[in-house]
Amino acid sequence: MTWFLALLALLLCAVAAFAAWWVRRRYVAVTVRGESMLPTLADHDRVLIRRGRRGLRRNDIVVVACPDSMTSWRQRPPVSGDLAATEWFIKRAVALAGDPFGAGPVPAGHLAVVGDGVHSDDSRSHGPCPVDQVLGVVVRVLSRAAPVATADEDVHPHSYGG
Repeated sequence: MTWFLALLALLLCAVAAFAAWWVRRRYVAVTVRGESMLPTLADHDRVLIRRGRRGLRRNDIVVVACPDSMTSWRQRPPVSGDLAATEWFIKRAVALAGDPFGAGPVPAGHLAVVGDGVHSDDSRSHGPCPVDQVLGVVVRVLSRAAPVATADEDVHPHSYGG
């Protein structure tokens, strides 16, 4: 009977390890840097990304490779799953292949991405983004950044309501 319990424990550990591997391969948490997605996402918000572009729709928030300053997204190899391999943008997918954007339709195999904020480095300056530059789609906000007091606000660190 003890060998059966040991085997069952081993099997449960293997299932748990496989589940952890699968979740980590499929999802990743990232921290937003910058303010191009304000007011939707703020600097230091944490979001959960579903890797890949399957089911990508207009208005989804996506993580894409940062374009090169000289060549935009042209001549970039397809993104890998390695988060440290490149720098990333987080933007809104506003147009998919065939949708109007700028001077004409978005080409096949591309999407147009823009930031929600007024100042954003995005498809308006770099053109449509190849879909092979998409790391994944935001599925939910995990945590919001704590509001930061500005010099104009009357904040007293030792005064509490109550």
